[in-house]
Amino acid sequence: MAPPPAQAQTTGEDTLMAARSAFLQRDRSRLAAARDTLMNQNHPLAAWADFWFMQSRLIEAGPTEVDQFLARWGDAYVADRLRNDWLLELGRRRDWKTFARVQPYFRMNDDRDVTCLGVLARQQLGVPMQGLGDLREQARQAWWAQKDADFGCDTMAQALFAARILTPADVWRKLRLSQDFAQPKAITQSVRLLGEPTAQAVARLMGNAQRFLMTDNAVRPESMSGNSSGVAISEAVGKKGQKAAKANKRKPARALVPPPPAVPADHVGPLNLLALLRWSSQDPEAAAAALVSPDAARRWHLTREDMAWAWASTGRSAAWRLMPQAITYFERALVPGELTEGSALWATTWHPDTLAWMTRAALRSATSGQPAHWLVVDTAIEAMSPEQKTDPTWVYWKARSLQAQAPAGAAGEPRRQQAREMLARIAQPTSFYGLLAMDDLGRVGAPPRPAKPSRDELQQAAAVPGLDRALRLYDLGLRSEGAREWNYTLSYGKPGGLSDRELMAAAEIACDREYWDRCINTSDRTKQEIDLYQRYPLAFRRDIQVAAKDVGLDPAFMFGLIRQESRFQISARSHVGASGLMQVMPATADWVARRLGMSDYHGGLITDRDTNLKLGAGYLKLVLDDFNGSAPMAAAAYNAGPGRPRKWRDGPRLEPAVWAENVPFNETRDYVKKVVTNAVIYGHVLHGKPLSIKTRLGPVIGPRTSSAPPDDLP
Repeated sequence: MAPPPAQAQTTGEDTLMAARSAFLQRDRSRLAAARDTLMNQNHPLAAWADFWFMQSRLIEAGPTEVDQFLARWGDAYVADRLRNDWLLELGRRRDWKTFARVQPYFRMNDDRDVTCLGVLARQQLGVPMQGLGDLREQARQAWWAQKDADFGCDTMAQALFAARILTPADVWRKLRLSQDFAQPKAITQSVRLLGEPTAQAVARLMGNAQRFLMTDNAVRPESMSGNSSGVAISEAVGKKGQKAAKANKRKPARALVPPPPAVPADHVGPLNLLALLRWSSQDPEAAAAALVSPDAARRWHLTREDMAWAWASTGRSAAWRLMPQAITYFERALVPGELTEGSALWATTWHPDTLAWMTRAALRSATSGQPAHWLVVDTAIEAMSPEQKTDPTWVYWKARSLQAQAPAGAAGEPRRQQAREMLARIAQPTSFYGLLAMDDLGRVGAPPRPAKPSRDELQQAAAVPGLDRALRLYDLGLRSEGAREWNYTLSYGKPGGLSDRELMAAAEIACDREYWDRCINTSDRTKQEIDLYQRYPLAFRRDIQVAAKDVGLDPAFMFGLIRQESRFQISARSHVGASGLMQVMPATADWVARRLGMSDYHGGLITDRDTNLKLGAGYLKLVLDDFNGSAPMAAAAYNAGPGRPRKWRDGPRLEPAVWAENVPFNETRDYVKKVVTNAVIYGHVLHGKPLSIKTRLGPVIGPRTSSAPPDDLP
């Protein structure tokens, strides 16, 4: 009898993919079998199968089992990631003793929930705090930094509020910060600490802040009888508001609808302030018209600090809309008659975003004919936290302010010298403000290119277990897992992280394997040895240059945009559907194909490399021409659509750096800076051009001229 045919040998990679499939399908028995196979083989990726298995049953696991997992995988990424998940689970179990034992080993320390739970664990155990600040201060800072509603920070806040460590004043500040940063879920979650009547009042003002402030029966303080509220009355919003309030009074009360519950008398002013912040975020002009009333503070029971915060938030909302009134609103927020450098009495308590927009509004004004507003730039920057002040953005503009306000001649030399020293601190060739500082200092030369990694350096990098695992994951198409493994190894693969030479060697390996995202991101990490040719690779050079030449586009600009859009990943796809190297949207691709006469184009070709480059280059050239060759506006149009930068250019004529800093959308502002920076450096890498960003930024940006052709872009 003939023997049966030999069974094909299953590889470790096949087993790993089977483990991942079982994890996604919640098939724990199949996952356990695959994990055991990989561990018996000592496969380099066995840790990932074990990680998926532990994740699948973490809520059932005990400390001993988790300890064994963490010991098994030592310093690997999966150990620290599971440590993160385990700390959250321990917080849910209120196992503070185990939490306190595990948390010090959490290397990434990148989870706000864990930070908050760590504060709570120390309070519950009576353990002294570590780091800056006492228990209350660390709790406040962690809670105030919470981005939105979550489990860990809410659990901490409830416990510490009940213990009277966090106070009602802390809660009101949390609510104001959350409103300023548009975090309604955090507001709803946090206000519960102040009681149900106040929570209901906040729900009403979040629904319609103007109505809350206009009507005289929005809130009934406990210390007042009847429907008298102590909140704003209709006089504060003019005749229209009075008519609306009177109309409300004439309406008969609806049957079976009880009046809103009474709130504590000391909550009335803070509730009105929160309503004003909400209103100003929606309609800053209307809010300002109400705030300007001489007796607004009395009617709304607001302190001077409350009024300052209300005006500052109104200014931030107006500045985000690029309204010229913004600077006036900010000036009203400052102490009258005391506008000198560092004089903002309350500004240090405002949201960092408010201070950033105060600076931007002052820059628009100061650089377009109102030089006195450089003083507001100084005031806003001086009010920033030490961390925010060291951001190169604000270092640069503080230096510019010093230069602008320096008297002529010898009297102004100390200020000019201080400005030069500040610019020198941030001058470097790979960032927007670093390049601007280099330009201002007259340093447009490139740094010397360091020696390429040696064979020994490359071999040592390839032997690092975390990098090896990451490359194997990339080879299997598990890019997300590979990127996390890679990044963790760069930061935590050894004490203090990898050296510049080790980073360059790791980047070179990724470049050679054409994993361009890892190549770029790794080379970007070096501090002293900066290889522009490695950081700014010329992937697909011939194809990109052909596509650029076909439409008359500078290839450096195209390279700069691709580096930011996709990191040269052909298969890149965004969450909104943009595809390919140039992240082209389907509707844009259809429109550009028609404009370029690509009669054979269909949607399936959008991910074809050459087609994607042709479509992207064509569109980039069209928007560049539409904005008269302005690189900042073209980049903004590519990211946010042409309609928005058309509106953003209205108003005063601005130098391009000021215009770019005032782009309202955070993502687009960052995008514009990085694309222009990339283009400057690619100009050097491709053609040896000087690293002058001001040349790339072009002339001043202002309203479209009457002689310009009509807009025809979608």
